[in-house]
Amino acid sequence: MAAQHPTGPVLIVGLITGPIPIQQAGQLLFYTPQPHPHARVYWTGLPSKPEPPHITSPPYHKSFHLFPSLPIELRLRIWSLLSPSRVIELRSWGNTTASPFTPIKFSIAPHHPPLILRINHESRTEALRLYTPIQIGVSVSTIQPNRRYISWNHHPNNLNSLTPTDPPYPEDDINAPLSWPHTPKTVHINWAQDTIYLGPEFQLSHLNTFLTTPIASPSFELPGLQNLALNKKLFAGSSTGSWDYLREALYALRGRPVKEISIVVDDERNALADKYYYREHEVRLLEPEWRYEFRLEGETETSMTLVANLEAWFERLWGMDGGVEEGRVVGRKRDVPRVGMMSVRRDGERMGDFREGAWETQKMVGDMRVWKTWVPEMR
Repeated sequence: MAAQHPTGPVLIVGLITGPIPIQQAGQLLFYTPQPHPHARVYWTGLPSKPEPPHITSPPYHKSFHLFPSLPIELRLRIWSLLSPSRVIELRSWGNTTASPFTPIKFSIAPHHPPLILRINHESRTEALRLYTPIQIGVSVSTIQPNRRYISWNHHPNNLNSLTPTDPPYPEDDINAPLSWPHTPKTVHINWAQDTIYLGPEFQLSHLNTFLTTPIASPSFELPGLQNLALNKKLFAGSSTGSWDYLREALYALRGRPVKEISIVVDDERNALADKYYYREHEVRLLEPEWRYEFRLEGETETSMTLVANLEAWFERLWGMDGGVEEGRVVGRKRDVPRVGMMSVRRDGERMGDFREGAWETQKMVGDMRVWKTWVPEMR
């Protein structure tokens, strides 16, 4: 029997923390709420959705020999039922901080390809109507003309180079050879149903490169993106106390038909276990079992949560045309995406405690006051 959640709120006292943003000269900016950085957190258990009935007896018929005789419209409709929604997890590699010559690699985690693609010719034809073949990694695969390229395995600036006797090139040497970029990977995506998940193995420092390429560029990633999930690690801020990578990437999403943005707060805290890293497994994102609100100590009203602040941020900034006036983008607005926190399952298993992850993520961003005045650079 499933565990019963309490019907009333649960009180937890927490601390609002987060990276300290870079301050301009002469600017006095308190990041953490002052003078009381503590908050009272109230959790409310949400009613769980009923599980589908479990059928123990085998079906009477295991085959349907009359299927080829059905009208083509009905057959195609049946084939389309074999394309359930999926979560496609992306990863990234490449420590460009250690060396700017390091090639960045974007890859797709092992996953089950759509069954409909490989049954027969008719099912594959319908699958190619539903799924779009997309290349992941085009943002870092461009070859610059008139530049020399060598393999990263033999690059002198690679600390693990197979030819370590060669001296490294200065980082500002514009004539130094570059590393051959990694080849983009192809995946079939149903934009309306599938969710792209930038998971725990996706690096924050690569977020800007991946999502902020100009729309007209052949290096533009995920042009039809509708559903995006972000691991909570991407909300931690950089080592210099800045969220520029994240904010610029989120703002750049307005060039895509994004409808939903999910924050995954209870995935693996560190590196993925081998059974999830190397082998195919199912990743699902579920509605959370808990909802929270918090009130800063000494205040009488509840504070805005991360989700509420982010929704307001999108509402303020997602103008399609116009300029910036008094800290906001003016001009014609486009629909803002739905924002929410989600709970992850890998092959049906929980990775962490949702409440712990949600509050930890809230503490990372604090009251988000430095978000409320941020505006994009007009290029």
